[in-house]
Amino acid sequence: MAKFIRNTDVPQDTKYERGLKIEFGINDATAGSTDITMGHTIIPAGSRNQRHYHACNACMYIIRGQLKVLIGDGDTYYEKEVGPGTFVYVPKGEIHGLINLSDTEDAELVFAYAGVPNKEAACTTFVDSVDVVERHLAAKGIKVE
Repeated sequence: MAKFIRNTDVPQDTKYERGLKIEFGINDATAGSTDITMGHTIIPAGSRNQRHYHACNACMYIIRGQLKVLIGDGDTYYEKEVGPGTFVYVPKGEIHGLINLSDTEDAELVFAYAGVPNKEAACTTFVDSVDVVERHLAAKGIKVE
């Protein structure tokens, strides 16, 4: 049976990926999903997250804002600037992260994890310490919440 879930009906998670505001709208708890997790993310002005990877494929669709996507590590590392209307596919195990390039406007995206019922099953592994976010925000003079 189809499910309709308003973003206001799910809690905003600010702990899962430090520096971001995430609403997990579709998962096993909200929709009974067994094989997809979908959410909405706000990347506050000037913020970023820790680089990380998942045990599943991930994809994003940029709704608003200009983002720098950080991909890979070491010799495979590169950056790509993206804006509204951009789809981003990240295969399982590939390191990635985001930086909002604006110091005045939030960025926004929708994401999905394929083949998993919830964020725990995505097995997110952070390769950067939380200090990366804290130092980034402090350097920009942004108060850490």
